[in-house]
Amino acid sequence: MSDLDQDTTDVAPSSLISFALKNGAGEVSVDTSKLPDAVYREALMQGLKTIAERGMSKLTKEAYPDEAERKAAIKTKAEANVQDMYDGKVKVTGAVRAKKVSGAVMTEAMRLARNLVKDAMKANSIKISHVKASEITSAAKALLEQDSSILVTAEANLAAREASPAKIDITKLIHVDPGLVAKAEEKAAKAKADKPLSAKQAGKVAPRVKAKKPELHAQH
Repeated sequence: MSDLDQDTTDVAPSSLISFALKNGAGEVSVDTSKLPDAVYREALMQGLKTIAERGMSKLTKEAYPDEAERKAAIKTKAEANVQDMYDGKVKVTGAVRAKKVSGAVMTEAMRLARNLVKDAMKANSIKISHVKASEITSAAKALLEQDSSILVTAEANLAAREASPAKIDITKLIHVDPGLVAKAEEKAAKAKADKPLSAKQAGKVAPRVKAKKPELHAQH
């Protein structure tokens, strides 16, 4: 056995589990390596049972008057919780919550992810024009879930932009086209005119227009 193998063998995983007591009474630790097999199995079973029975507060007799249906719903939820255990989707006590990502960072991350997806498509001879935009977006979202480094890059990009803002006056380079403005206003007016009346508007009665009184002409 090599020295490397010896070092790896000597390093044992931690068997110490600490947890807080109720009512703020402090914390205790349990060394699972010291537990007899029967006690270890009991502790493991109780813990698994607690996790398997999570999220069942709404499965009450009021919601399920039929006892058979309620039991079936409880079993279905428990099986789903067990599957979550297998998939690693269980809420871990004391785990550090993931930092909330701002909308700006997510927008930049999605832009980067879409570009990566498009680059991969080109590398595999898939024409972008042959794929729906929604498909590319779905792939980008999946890529974001698998590669958190994209979010890190997005945050760095935004930070760099804030640190070095554009040194040009964009208003002197970009000019509004009156023709496009008129076209946009015409389109908006047409959309407003074509918009169907709401039930409230349709129920309104047009105001009554009073007839003008005939003018009296002086007699000669």
